[in-house]
Amino acid sequence: NQTETATWISEHDPLPVIACDDTTRDAAGFDPRSAYVETYWLAVLGPSSIVAVRRLSDWLEDQASGIEIALGDLAHSLGLGHGTSRSSPIVRTLDRLIMFGMARIEWDTYALGRTIPQLTPRQQRRLPGYLAERHDDDLLIMAAETPLRS
Repeated sequence: NQTETATWISEHDPLPVIACDDTTRDAAGFDPRSAYVETYWLAVLGPSSIVAVRRLSDWLEDQASGIEIALGDLAHSLGLGHGTSRSSPIVRTLDRLIMFGMARIEWDTYALGRTIPQLTPRQQRRLPGYLAERHDDDLLIMAAETPLRS
């Protein structure tokens, strides 16, 4: 439930964040900082979610054991103000990542996936026309050219 996850996020400040592994998705997924994510997921998730997933991925790459981040500091660093209430932009952004399966609440932490999956066919159909038309061709090219970060 979106309201429950938003409440959980807003009540966990500082927010404990860990990287979670999903071997099925990780093998076929894209690095959050890849051209695929920027080109295609941006239209689905929006800019604040893309910047958040990239920033958190960078920090988790440097701190494999996980991080704790003050929600207000994270919000401010992403240009989302300072608010941390359940309806604040930062909480909505982090909740959106959960809604789309990029993160989950695992035990008492915000667990962020290491990779971003390919768009579903439904998501592809909802892209702007020019992106939907070139998705499959770009996917083949990007998959061959963009190695995953380990």
